[in-house]
Amino acid sequence: MTKKHSILTAALASVLTLLFTIAEPVSVLGAGSSSAGTTAAASITAGTSHAEAVYKASLPLLLSPNKLPEAISYLNANMYAVGSYRAAIMTLRLENAQKAALPAWEDKFYNSVVQRKLTDIYEPGDRFAQLADKTKNVNLRLMLRRAAACGYKLETAEGSFFPVIDYDAYRKYKSYVTGDIRDYISIMAVESNFPSNKDNGLVIAWAEVVSRALAQEAFIADYPRSNRLGTVKQLYRMYETDTFYGLNNTPLFHYDNQEMDLEAQKAYGMILAKSTGKSAYLEKLDGFMKLAKEHDYKLTDEIELYRRQAAPQELSAYPQTSISEKRSMGR
Repeated sequence: MTKKHSILTAALASVLTLLFTIAEPVSVLGAGSSSAGTTAAASITAGTSHAEAVYKASLPLLLSPNKLPEAISYLNANMYAVGSYRAAIMTLRLENAQKAALPAWEDKFYNSVVQRKLTDIYEPGDRFAQLADKTKNVNLRLMLRRAAACGYKLETAEGSFFPVIDYDAYRKYKSYVTGDIRDYISIMAVESNFPSNKDNGLVIAWAEVVSRALAQEAFIADYPRSNRLGTVKQLYRMYETDTFYGLNNTPLFHYDNQEMDLEAQKAYGMILAKSTGKSAYLEKLDGFMKLAKEHDYKLTDEIELYRRQAAPQELSAYPQTSISEKRSMGR
């Protein structure tokens, strides 16, 4: 009996040990506290560390104007991995780097030899890639391709060729960045793709002037703490000026008869008729158009005073003189 009892005791101990070994992990994980929490925390920490590491690896590239192509390639490949806040910072650092390098690029393009060679091969709509394929000059070809790789696009004005930041290329970052930078990219991409003026004249419709001003006004209201608030405010002031004055070669009131441009008159009237909601910009435009109607849409001292108050920028096209003084000067 003693021998049998010893055998049964040993067997029972082995079974209990086996059951405890199997059950212990289940009971601990089932409790849901320490091991599960530690594992989750470790995963979060690892994710945060990875995002931070990806972000930090971008900084040496973004802080060097000579590494813009590498920086752009890195952002394109890794923007998804850093979270919206870091993605916004990386996007703005890229813009800063492109702005910092732009003057040197402008100097390269304003070289008389470069301008002449581009004039010989340029056709409307050509981008850097098309021009690079056309030219037989190796150095010019390399310069054009490098400019494109650095995130610039070709722009022309008054017969000159020069690079500008290609904000349309930023659209690929919109799904990764914060809301304000997403809207900022939209505003700047429109400016990049369709500049509002060339050769000191408007090249967009008057209705588009109002549409862009409204988008900028909305940004200013929605994102008062945005890093790019100042840039959008400056852009808004430009469009506000264009709204009430036009440009030298596209004045809101014609120089010869002082009459308001008919297309502007129609565009402003239609927009105001359809507008809903509150907008300080549209309220000023509404007051302006009511006053203009009272004066048969001809520029008078009263209208001049109103628009100086609505858009008080100093403008060479409209010196701070009365209408009678302008007429005496042959304006």
